Amino acid sequence: MTQVLRTTNELIINSLYMLGELGVGETPDSFMLSSGLELINELLDKFASDSIYIPYLKPLTFPMVVGQASYSVSDMIPADVTSNRIVDISLANYTVTSASQSIIYPLKIINKAQYYGVTRLTPLQTRPGFIFLDNQELESIVTLYPAPDQTYSCTLQVKLMLDKLIANQQLGEIPPFYYGFMKYCLARKFLSYYPSGNWNETAEQEYQDYFSIIKNANPTDVTVRPSAILSRAEPFYWQNILAY
Repeated sequence: MTQVLRTTNELIINSLYMLGELGVGETPDSFMLSSGLELINELLDKFASDSIYIPYLKPLTFPMVVGQASYSVSDMIPADVTSNRIVDISLANYTVTSASQSIIYPLKIINKAQYYGVTRLTPLQTRPGFIFLDNQELESIVTLYPAPDQTYSCTLQVKLMLDKLIANQQLGEIPPFYYGFMKYCLARKFLSYYPSGNWNETAEQEYQDYFSIIKNANPTDVTVRPSAILSRAEPFYWQNILAY
């Protein structure tokens, strides 16, 4: 099956179709596209203020710094890693490279309560074994434990917050449900420009259903499944610190 490449322009056009302001095969004018993009970014700002985040999945790679445990991630303020803020970390590992081969080590994802609720040795520099995420208003903080003793390459599979779009940007990584939500939100927002648009009770109810589901969803799910991460001694000597 051929994958449909969604873009911001397509999102704007589909929203205008929904309102009846564009017919099938009609081309939007420059005002429609520019005002639509402006409205999309206004919506994203409003969503963020209401703790509603449009997520998308992406691998994120950055070099560890010797002795540095925490790394800021943001595209809104200066940060160690320039990227949209992270909603969730699903996978994490780092690579140890030698002359002839590379070994990929996993990082166990924990939460802040697990990190701060156990006895830790500090400072401690060796190969990291744990990682957790701390979300702030303008940045995300990723913390490793122990701090790295070498410059390893860290790769995360993350869910990022969509906080700004540009003209004709591809939206293929946004889940279809969230794309549908944005389409209805934008069409509803377009009513301020096109008050005679076709926005009936069915469309309003569909929008409210989308909004209710997303508003009630937990935007960040970093819960660790019950395991022996912090309660059983591991074969690596330094992880045992977190077992007491």
